[in-house]
Amino acid sequence: MAPTREKSLSEREFELLLEGAGRIDDPTQRLESRAAILIGGRLGLRPGETTHLSASWIDQERQMIRIPEHHACTKGRDGDLCGYCRQAIEQRLRHNPDSEFNDFADLYWLPKTEAAARTVPFHFSYRVRVAIDLLITEHSGWPYSFSTLQRRLNTALDLAPQLSRNDTSLHGLRATAASHHASRGLDLAALRAMFGWEDITTARQYLNVDGAMTRRALDNIH
Repeated sequence: MAPTREKSLSEREFELLLEGAGRIDDPTQRLESRAAILIGGRLGLRPGETTHLSASWIDQERQMIRIPEHHACTKGRDGDLCGYCRQAIEQRLRHNPDSEFNDFADLYWLPKTEAAARTVPFHFSYRVRVAIDLLITEHSGWPYSFSTLQRRLNTALDLAPQLSRNDTSLHGLRATAASHHASRGLDLAALRAMFGWEDITTARQYLNVDGAMTRRALDNIH
């Protein structure tokens, strides 16, 4: 938990990161970088979820992303499994030494936990709505592998004023989103549901980030 929280961006830093994305010369890469930052840093999708984001997940009428219990991965070479899914399978094999790679191949992509198969609203942010709409229109979802997702973030960090690559990460964007919503008053149950945490303790750790919850309570009574 701690290393991820340390990569969480403040509101100002998040805007600087978006500024970095806006400085990318190539218009398609600029769109992709901005979408990746907003999806991670405002919706809190895990990197593996963003990597496998498909148009079929998007409910435009209700403005929600429905993360499924299973999604066939075709992000690798010639439509095969991507490196992210292969790494996940290799990790499972270490805990199941009597199994083989193909025993798990048809299962991927899978959400990290059962709680991670969830619905994430995006109606609350005009910027997020536009970014998702453009990404779906251009690519029908995230079109590349996990490594390209990482590169788009790195490019934005390199071009962002006053930021460096050490300031955040793909998982750090998720922590940024959690801090953002917790500081605005999203309650424990809703925070847990939005981020797909099995352990409620994880959600609780974000609820009083930097005293924001206490400050909001004081504002309500004074």
